[in-house]
Amino acid sequence: MKHKSYLIALDYGNRAKEKKFVGDVLDKFDKDTLVGAMLYVNNNIYALSCHLFVNFEKDSEVFEEWLNINYPDKHRIYNLFSHDLMKAIGNRSCNGMGLLDSEMLEYQMPSGTNEIFLHPDRPTYDATFPPVLKEMTNYSVFLSHSSVDKELVDTFFNELQKSEVESWFDRYEISPGDSITDRINDGLDKSKVGLLFLSKSFLSGKSGWTMNEANYFFQKRMRQNEKNFIVVNIDLEHDEMPPLLQDYLYLNYDDPECIPKIVNELRKINL
Repeated sequence: MKHKSYLIALDYGNRAKEKKFVGDVLDKFDKDTLVGAMLYVNNNIYALSCHLFVNFEKDSEVFEEWLNINYPDKHRIYNLFSHDLMKAIGNRSCNGMGLLDSEMLEYQMPSGTNEIFLHPDRPTYDATFPPVLKEMTNYSVFLSHSSVDKELVDTFFNELQKSEVESWFDRYEISPGDSITDRINDGLDKSKVGLLFLSKSFLSGKSGWTMNEANYFFQKRMRQNEKNFIVVNIDLEHDEMPPLLQDYLYLNYDDPECIPKIVNELRKINL
Protein backbone atom coordinates (compact mmCIF):
# COMPACT_ATOMS: atom_id res chain seq x y z
CA MET A 1 0.00 0.00 0.00
CA LYS A 2 1.45 3.37 -1.02
CA HIS A 3 2.03 6.00 1.60
CA LYS A 4 0.12 9.29 1.31
CA SER A 5 1.89 12.47 2.40
CA TYR A 6 0.66 15.97 3.21
CA LEU A 7 2.49 19.23 3.81
CA ILE A 8 0.49 21.80 5.80
CA ALA A 9 1.48 25.41 6.47
CA LEU A 10 1.62 26.56 10.10
CA ASP A 11 1.88 30.07 11.54
CA TYR A 12 5.46 30.52 12.79
CA GLY A 13 4.40 33.37 15.08
CA ASN A 14 1.30 31.73 16.60
CA ARG A 15 2.79 28.53 17.93
CA ALA A 16 0.31 28.19 20.80
CA LYS A 17 -2.54 27.79 18.31
CA GLU A 18 -0.54 25.58 15.97
CA LYS A 19 0.67 23.39 18.84
CA LYS A 20 -2.93 22.43 19.57
CA PHE A 21 -3.51 21.52 15.93
CA VAL A 22 -0.34 19.42 15.69
CA GLY A 23 -1.15 17.75 19.01
CA ASP A 24 -4.64 16.87 17.80
CA VAL A 25 -3.19 15.26 14.67
CA LEU A 26 -0.70 13.19 16.68
CA ASP A 27 -3.36 12.12 19.19
CA LYS A 28 -6.04 11.32 16.63
CA PHE A 29 -4.07 8.86 14.49
CA ASP A 30 -2.11 5.88 15.82
CA LYS A 31 1.40 4.98 14.77
CA ASP A 32 0.17 2.26 12.41
CA THR A 33 -1.81 4.88 10.51
CA LEU A 34 0.33 7.99 10.85
CA VAL A 35 3.78 6.58 10.22
CA GLY A 36 5.71 9.83 9.99
CA ALA A 37 5.42 13.43 11.19
CA MET A 38 7.95 16.21 11.03
CA LEU A 39 8.29 19.97 11.47
CA TYR A 40 10.18 22.01 8.89
CA VAL A 41 11.11 25.54 9.95
CA ASN A 42 12.62 28.41 7.95
CA ASN A 43 14.17 31.02 10.28
CA ASN A 44 14.90 33.67 7.66
CA ILE A 45 13.44 36.76 9.37
CA TYR A 46 12.18 38.04 6.01
CA ALA A 47 10.51 34.73 5.15
CA LEU A 48 9.66 32.97 8.41
CA SER A 49 7.71 29.79 7.79
CA CYS A 50 6.77 26.53 9.45
CA HIS A 51 5.33 23.39 7.87
CA LEU A 52 3.95 20.16 9.22
CA PHE A 53 4.72 17.05 7.17
CA VAL A 54 2.59 13.97 7.82
CA ASN A 55 2.81 10.58 6.13
CA PHE A 56 -0.06 8.06 6.26
CA GLU A 57 0.25 4.36 5.52
CA LYS A 58 -3.55 4.01 5.50
CA ASP A 59 -6.78 5.91 6.12
CA SER A 60 -5.57 9.09 4.41
CA GLU A 61 -9.17 9.79 3.39
CA VAL A 62 -10.15 9.66 7.07
CA PHE A 63 -7.50 12.29 7.79
CA GLU A 64 -8.80 14.52 4.99
CA GLU A 65 -12.37 14.28 6.28
CA TRP A 66 -11.25 14.94 9.86
CA LEU A 67 -9.20 17.93 8.70
CA ASN A 68 -12.11 19.43 6.73
CA ILE A 69 -14.47 19.10 9.69
CA ASN A 70 -12.18 20.17 12.54
CA TYR A 71 -9.69 22.51 10.86
CA PRO A 72 -11.29 23.81 7.65
CA ASP A 73 -8.71 26.60 7.44
CA LYS A 74 -5.90 24.07 7.12
CA HIS A 75 -5.03 22.73 3.71
CA ARG A 76 -2.12 21.04 2.04
CA ILE A 77 0.58 23.04 0.29
CA TYR A 78 0.71 22.06 -3.36
CA ASN A 79 3.88 21.32 -5.34
CA LEU A 80 6.14 21.54 -2.31
CA PHE A 81 7.25 18.13 -1.08
CA SER A 82 9.28 16.59 1.69
CA HIS A 83 12.28 16.04 -0.60
CA ASP A 84 12.30 19.80 -1.32
CA LEU A 85 12.46 20.52 2.40
CA MET A 86 15.07 17.84 3.03
CA LYS A 87 17.17 19.50 0.36
CA ALA A 88 16.60 22.84 2.13
CA ILE A 89 17.88 21.29 5.36
CA GLY A 90 20.98 20.20 3.49
CA ASN A 91 21.43 23.77 2.25
CA ARG A 92 20.99 25.06 5.82
CA SER A 93 18.00 27.15 4.77
CA CYS A 94 15.60 25.03 6.81
CA ASN A 95 15.60 23.19 10.16
CA GLY A 96 13.71 19.96 10.80
CA MET A 97 12.56 17.88 13.76
CA GLY A 98 10.66 14.60 13.92
CA LEU A 99 7.45 14.41 15.96
CA LEU A 100 6.53 11.40 18.08
CA ASP A 101 3.66 12.40 20.36
CA SER A 102 1.84 15.47 21.68
CA GLU A 103 3.57 15.34 25.07
CA MET A 104 6.82 16.48 23.45
CA LEU A 105 5.30 19.56 21.79
CA GLU A 106 5.93 21.88 24.74
CA TYR A 107 9.61 21.38 24.05
CA GLN A 108 9.40 21.07 20.26
CA MET A 109 7.12 24.09 19.67
CA PRO A 110 7.97 26.54 22.49
CA SER A 111 6.95 30.17 22.69
CA GLY A 112 10.65 30.92 23.02
CA THR A 113 13.52 29.43 21.06
CA ASN A 114 15.09 26.01 20.65
CA GLU A 115 17.29 24.29 18.07
CA ILE A 116 14.74 24.60 15.26
CA PHE A 117 12.90 27.81 16.20
CA LEU A 118 15.54 30.53 16.35
CA HIS A 119 13.02 33.30 17.03
CA PRO A 120 10.33 33.52 19.73
CA ASP A 121 6.66 33.58 18.84
CA ARG A 122 4.68 36.73 18.07
CA PRO A 123 3.30 37.42 21.60
CA THR A 124 6.80 37.12 23.07
CA TYR A 125 8.21 39.49 20.45
CA ASP A 126 5.32 41.94 20.96
CA ALA A 127 5.91 41.98 24.72
CA THR A 128 9.60 42.73 24.20
CA PHE A 129 9.19 45.13 21.27
CA PRO A 130 5.64 46.54 21.42
CA PRO A 131 4.25 47.47 17.99
CA VAL A 132 4.49 51.17 17.19
CA LEU A 133 1.16 51.21 15.36
CA LYS A 134 -1.58 51.18 17.97
CA GLU A 135 -5.12 49.95 17.84
CA MET A 136 -7.25 53.05 18.13
CA THR A 137 -9.48 53.06 21.19
CA ASN A 138 -10.48 56.73 21.02
CA TYR A 139 -10.53 59.50 18.44
CA SER A 140 -10.50 63.24 18.99
CA VAL A 141 -12.90 63.96 16.15
CA PHE A 142 -15.32 62.17 13.83
CA LEU A 143 -15.44 63.71 10.35
CA SER A 144 -19.11 63.67 9.34
CA HIS A 145 -19.59 64.61 5.69
CA SER A 146 -21.36 63.87 2.45
CA SER A 147 -19.53 61.60 0.03
CA VAL A 148 -19.85 64.42 -2.53
CA ASP A 149 -17.57 66.53 -0.31
CA LYS A 150 -15.06 63.76 0.43
CA GLU A 151 -12.10 65.32 -1.42
CA LEU A 152 -12.56 68.59 0.43
CA VAL A 153 -12.82 66.74 3.75
CA ASP A 154 -9.71 64.73 2.89
CA THR A 155 -7.78 68.01 2.78
CA PHE A 156 -9.03 68.82 6.30
CA PHE A 157 -8.16 65.32 7.46
CA ASN A 158 -4.56 65.65 6.24
CA GLU A 159 -4.16 69.00 7.96
CA LEU A 160 -5.55 67.57 11.20
CA GLN A 161 -3.05 64.71 10.94
CA LYS A 162 -0.22 67.22 10.58
CA SER A 163 -1.46 68.79 13.81
CA GLU A 164 -1.53 65.33 15.45
CA VAL A 165 -5.29 65.27 15.92
CA GLU A 166 -6.62 61.70 15.98
CA SER A 167 -9.45 61.71 13.46
CA TRP A 168 -12.01 59.15 12.30
CA PHE A 169 -12.47 59.48 8.53
CA ASP A 170 -14.36 56.76 6.70
CA ARG A 171 -11.96 56.74 3.75
CA TYR A 172 -9.27 55.25 5.98
CA GLU A 173 -11.39 53.38 8.53
CA ILE A 174 -13.74 51.26 6.40
CA SER A 175 -12.20 48.45 4.36
CA PRO A 176 -13.75 46.26 1.66
CA GLY A 177 -15.97 43.64 3.26
CA ASP A 178 -16.54 45.65 6.47
CA SER A 179 -20.04 46.32 7.74
CA ILE A 180 -20.48 50.05 7.10
CA THR A 181 -23.04 50.33 9.89
CA ASP A 182 -20.78 48.61 12.43
CA ARG A 183 -17.73 50.67 11.48
CA ILE A 184 -19.60 53.98 11.65
CA ASN A 185 -21.20 53.07 14.98
CA ASP A 186 -17.78 52.11 16.33
CA GLY A 187 -16.30 55.41 15.13
CA LEU A 188 -19.10 57.44 16.68
CA ASP A 189 -18.76 55.59 19.96
CA LYS A 190 -14.99 56.20 20.12
CA SER A 191 -15.06 59.88 19.08
CA LYS A 192 -15.45 62.72 21.54
CA VAL A 193 -16.24 65.50 19.07
CA GLY A 194 -18.05 65.53 15.75
CA LEU A 195 -16.76 67.77 12.97
CA LEU A 196 -19.90 68.33 10.90
CA PHE A 197 -19.20 69.46 7.33
CA LEU A 198 -22.58 70.96 6.45
CA SER A 199 -23.44 71.38 2.79
CA LYS A 200 -26.38 71.04 0.46
CA SER A 201 -25.29 67.47 -0.15
CA PHE A 202 -25.01 66.83 3.59
CA LEU A 203 -28.66 67.84 4.08
CA SER A 204 -29.99 65.94 1.09
CA GLY A 205 -31.61 62.59 1.75
CA LYS A 206 -29.21 60.99 -0.72
CA SER A 207 -26.34 61.20 1.76
CA GLY A 208 -27.99 58.64 4.02
CA TRP A 209 -25.77 58.69 7.09
CA THR A 210 -25.00 62.37 7.53
CA MET A 211 -28.08 63.64 9.38
CA ASN A 212 -28.09 60.54 11.59
CA GLU A 213 -24.49 61.32 12.57
CA ALA A 214 -25.35 64.97 13.22
CA ASN A 215 -28.36 63.96 15.32
CA TYR A 216 -26.16 61.60 17.33
CA PHE A 217 -23.82 64.40 18.39
CA PHE A 218 -26.65 66.89 18.93
CA GLN A 219 -28.65 64.52 21.16
CA LYS A 220 -25.52 63.63 23.11
CA ARG A 221 -24.83 67.33 23.68
CA MET A 222 -28.36 67.83 24.99
CA ARG A 223 -27.97 64.93 27.42
CA GLN A 224 -24.48 65.69 28.70
CA ASN A 225 -24.43 69.48 28.30
CA GLU A 226 -20.88 69.37 26.94
CA LYS A 227 -19.49 70.83 23.73
CA ASN A 228 -19.11 67.85 21.43
CA PHE A 229 -19.48 69.10 17.87
CA ILE A 230 -18.15 71.84 15.61
CA VAL A 231 -19.92 72.86 12.42
CA VAL A 232 -17.96 73.65 9.27
CA ASN A 233 -20.17 75.35 6.69
CA ILE A 234 -19.32 74.49 3.08
CA ASP A 235 -22.00 76.08 0.91
CA LEU A 236 -25.09 76.90 2.98
CA GLU A 237 -26.75 80.20 3.76
CA HIS A 238 -27.46 80.64 7.44
CA ASP A 239 -31.20 80.13 6.93
CA GLU A 240 -30.56 76.86 5.09
CA MET A 241 -29.01 75.22 8.13
CA PRO A 242 -31.10 72.91 10.31
CA PRO A 243 -32.98 75.15 12.78
CA LEU A 244 -31.49 73.47 15.84
CA LEU A 245 -27.96 74.09 14.56
CA GLN A 246 -28.42 77.74 13.63
CA ASP A 247 -27.81 78.76 17.23
CA TYR A 248 -24.23 77.43 17.23
CA LEU A 249 -21.32 79.51 15.97
CA TYR A 250 -19.91 77.78 12.91
CA LEU A 251 -16.77 78.04 10.81
CA ASN A 252 -16.65 78.60 7.07
CA TYR A 253 -14.51 76.07 5.25
CA ASP A 254 -12.95 78.74 2.98
CA ASP A 255 -11.69 80.72 5.98
CA PRO A 256 -7.85 80.42 5.85
CA GLU A 257 -7.88 80.12 9.63
CA CYS A 258 -10.54 77.42 9.73
CA ILE A 259 -8.24 74.50 10.53
CA PRO A 260 -6.09 76.37 13.09
CA LYS A 261 -9.32 77.46 14.80
CA ILE A 262 -10.53 73.86 14.91
CA VAL A 263 -7.22 72.62 16.34
CA ASN A 264 -7.15 75.37 18.96
CA GLU A 265 -10.74 74.65 19.96
CA LEU A 266 -10.01 70.96 20.33
CA ARG A 267 -7.06 71.74 22.58
CA LYS A 268 -9.26 73.98 24.70
CA ILE A 269 -11.53 71.09 25.48
CA ASN A 270 -8.51 68.95 26.41
CA LEU A 271 -8.56 66.35 23.66
